[in-house]
Amino acid sequence: MCGPDVAEEAIVDEMVIAAVAESGSLDLLVVDGAGLFTHGIADSGDARAALRTCLDATWNVTRAVVNRAFLLAERSPPSGRIVYLAPASDAGEHADAARAGLENLARTLSTEWARHGITLVTIAPGDATDAGEVAALCAYLASPAGAYFSGCLLDLRGP
Repeated sequence: MCGPDVAEEAIVDEMVIAAVAESGSLDLLVVDGAGLFTHGIADSGDARAALRTCLDATWNVTRAVVNRAFLLAERSPPSGRIVYLAPASDAGEHADAARAGLENLARTLSTEWARHGITLVTIAPGDATDAGEVAALCAYLASPAGAYFSGCLLDLRGP
């Protein structure tokens, strides 16, 4: 899901309800904030609008998945994992602001939702980080060993 539709709460709710109905449950949400940001720039040519779309869409998808899947799941206690993929610094003007916004959202929500067993992490890839490295880290975070991490930035940007 991408584009301006993910910034609309009602549309996102419908998409999440359909995904839960089709799969039965959701345990992991990976939000490609980098893709949302880049797609927003391509659509509008305006980095500020792309930043707003990235953060609004991330919040809307997160809220919908937590409310419609993680908290309603038939497991006790409820749980779920959320990973935000931030844009690299060279993704354009305001890319660092998008990364900071995603990092702050993960830190804040990890505190709010810790009592529900919901963990949130932001991955900040570097300019030279390849997709395989990000995918491997996401797979690790989805594993039982990855449950330890919450409210942090996994910084792959280097020194």
